[in-house]
Amino acid sequence: MAQCVQSVQELIPDSFVPCVAALCSDEAERLTRLNHLSFAELLKPFSRLTSEVHMRDPNNQLHVIKNLKIAVSNIITQPPQPGAIRKLLNDVVSGSQPAEGLVANVITAGDYDLNISATTPWFESYRETFLQSMPASDHEFLNHYLACMLVASSSEAEPVEQFSKLSQEQHRIQHNNDYSYPKWFIPNTLKYYVLLHDVSAGDEQRAESIYEEMKQKYGTQGCYLLKINSRLYFSFMI
Repeated sequence: MAQCVQSVQELIPDSFVPCVAALCSDEAERLTRLNHLSFAELLKPFSRLTSEVHMRDPNNQLHVIKNLKIAVSNIITQPPQPGAIRKLLNDVVSGSQPAEGLVANVITAGDYDLNISATTPWFESYRETFLQSMPASDHEFLNHYLACMLVASSSEAEPVEQFSKLSQEQHRIQHNNDYSYPKWFIPNTLKYYVLLHDVSAGDEQRAESIYEEMKQKYGTQGCYLLKINSRLYFSFMI
């Protein structure tokens, strides 16, 4: 049997993770695309927390979680199509076949000698892709969004007003009967307000001023200033 790179103890916390939605203004999305990335892709290298997370269960018992991983994805209002998922899985398996010339196990069945690969290098790639592409279901809370990050750019004329529009858009997507997808964990979804600032082109003083205005309106706990350099593949958050 092939040896898996991950143990079961590693697989579960890596595969079944809290999901956070990202809803960006057009200007914020344009800014991240300067580095050929979406906003969610920009955050992916930072999706595993380096600090401990303290959580309480329904019985108010405190639990300490180390190395918590969070999945951030842009809001998509249509569920993945089965045909597209099958093609994606087929492509993953085709691209993960063992190299030619490797020793195979030979199993004799009657008049036939069957060459069976001793390893299945495609399995973990298939499993990871399958779990990531699995659509959310009504009967469970896997892949349901716990929170939403609203993202606007400091270069917009009225960033704070843009946050209000994004908040209204998120509420409409979640509570309007016209949208059955995506799925949300709670009715009053947690919202975080992220001001995206390009240090290579934007006004630093204006960004700081807008950030202070955001904290006054939405509170210090839910507001963040994310600085990126569109000329460098580098980002950091304060």
